[in-house]
Amino acid sequence: MRHQALLLGGALTLATACQAPLRGAADTGLDPLGRVQPAVAPSAAAEQALAQARSAFEEEPSEETAIWVGRRLGYLGRYQEAVDWYTQALETWPDSYRLRRHRGHRWITLRRFAAAEADLQEAWELACFHPDQDEPDGAPNAFGVPRSSDHGNILYHWALAVYLQGRFDEAALVWQLAVDHARNPDSEVAARYWLAHAHRAAGRHAEARAALRPVQPDWILLENHTYHRLCLVMSGRADSAELVRGGSDSLVQEATVAYGLAAWRLQQGGDTQRARAALAYVAERGDWASFGTIAASADLARLGYGPQGAGAER
Repeated sequence: MRHQALLLGGALTLATACQAPLRGAADTGLDPLGRVQPAVAPSAAAEQALAQARSAFEEEPSEETAIWVGRRLGYLGRYQEAVDWYTQALETWPDSYRLRRHRGHRWITLRRFAAAEADLQEAWELACFHPDQDEPDGAPNAFGVPRSSDHGNILYHWALAVYLQGRFDEAALVWQLAVDHARNPDSEVAARYWLAHAHRAAGRHAEARAALRPVQPDWILLENHTYHRLCLVMSGRADSAELVRGGSDSLVQEATVAYGLAAWRLQQGGDTQRARAALAYVAERGDWASFGTIAASADLARLGYGPQGAGAER
């Protein structure tokens, strides 16, 4: 496992040295298209959960209680505070791959993709020495069964940080590793969805089809139903119109569907103007913290398009 981690890390480092920086998406903490984080109206329940997390940490300081303070800050939209909290906690637990995993996630939210990549790659190099464990959910599914794990989440978010910088070959390497470490269909379908995007964005359409082929319509999922349906659409086994008509019950899922379909159509060629317009819509109006929204903005910046739609050069 250690050998695998070092080989992968070395490959990414070498490729990074030869990669031009992502145009319009420098690691400045600004959205690649300049969109500012909207104010988040805090809920009483979320504020209470944060207060409880702080009390738990004060009563028994530990890596686990520190993580939950940071997570609760993030759920309130206080992403920079969460990053600062994790940074402070790492002074006490400097070898914590879990703290790095969560800080890496929030670096992605803040559009600091290179910082996220650094944290998550280091998290993997530390985590690979330890057995994989389930990661508790901040918003448990209806069955109360965690579907993600330490290793899976580190690899998933690491690959995303690389993908958002336009380094699709490298992102595919890490997402393939996430597929290999998936412990259930929920984890696997999420990794395969993004793996297919990375392959197709790199021009490897046969590999993208191969990444989606194992996803079956009868997979039993507890969480990632949207990724499942998108995988079936992208592999030609479901109708995109039905996916759109079905709607969603959250802004995050709406952004996920909109980005998934727009990026898939853009990667296939064809009506690229409409696909870019759809990406612009997601980038400008999607849930700000959604990975779909962030990816749409990064894609458009990489292609040299502004936030007002296809054809608006930056």
